[in-house]
Amino acid sequence: MSYTPPIGLRNAHINTILGSNGPRKLLIKLRSRTLQKQSREVLLPCRNSVQLHGEYTSHPNPSRGLVILIHGWEGCSTSSYLLSTASYLYAKGFSVFRLHLRDHGPTHHLNKEPFLAIRLDEVLDAIEQIQEKFPNDNNYLVGYSLGGNIAARVAANIDQRTIQLKQVIAVCPPIDPKKAGEAIRYSLVYNRYFIGKWRKSFRKKMQLFPEHRENADVFDHGDLISLHEAFVPRYSNHPDATSYFKAYTLDKHILKKMDVPCHLILAKDDPVVPIESLRLLPKLDRLTVETTPYGGHCGFLKNYQLHAWVDERIEQLLD
Repeated sequence: MSYTPPIGLRNAHINTILGSNGPRKLLIKLRSRTLQKQSREVLLPCRNSVQLHGEYTSHPNPSRGLVILIHGWEGCSTSSYLLSTASYLYAKGFSVFRLHLRDHGPTHHLNKEPFLAIRLDEVLDAIEQIQEKFPNDNNYLVGYSLGGNIAARVAANIDQRTIQLKQVIAVCPPIDPKKAGEAIRYSLVYNRYFIGKWRKSFRKKMQLFPEHRENADVFDHGDLISLHEAFVPRYSNHPDATSYFKAYTLDKHILKKMDVPCHLILAKDDPVVPIESLRLLPKLDRLTVETTPYGGHCGFLKNYQLHAWVDERIEQLLD
């Protein structure tokens, strides 16, 4: 299923920014009214007193299956790209669960310790809880950006779990998080955007848990890599950012196997995820990769009505 957007949507930055902001944000809000009206909040108790949160939408007719969706870093259940996919799949007969990672969306109060991308066990716990609460014969997992990185790691780590998945799809996952961080760091627009979102999130954390205020100085750093260098030793067992990024790099050490089919979709012009990182992926029977010449980062806009090609592609892969 090829993707060739009109000329005006072939610029990577236009595709990236317009995919989540501006008029498309309003359009997606309107297009997803039915989905959001039928959604209900769900609290997911995980191990070690961790709690995650999400929104579940059960399809009223016999469902084609349950799709669990995971947003990107500093995104949420109502991020345009995620809401677009959720409402599209719901209209096509799927039940949908939009899972919030720790400290994303309205969840900062649920756990004292802040979000780290390496916290995979709680995501596995949450998926087990979702499938126990909402059993379905056909279960799927779709992640965007950092959520895609997490989805790929889930696909490689469910052999000791009760999780049942027929297909995992990762859209624009950062294969090499350090290279992705550097790409953001050297972009004035993206660096400012992500640091601003992270700073705002941590302020919420400090208001709820005052003990974090002693680490407020980490946000004096003006670029993403330096901020990680300050943040990681204080909140993880990793001595520096390089070690932390390595812990969730999608290479042969992390993806030693694939327990279920996992399909990656990446754009060659992605300004956040360097396509050169593909060389790190191990060759595994159940791991497949699809690249498009255009799409930006999680954009993939296919027309001037601002529909996303990737929504259709995901449904095709699930089918």
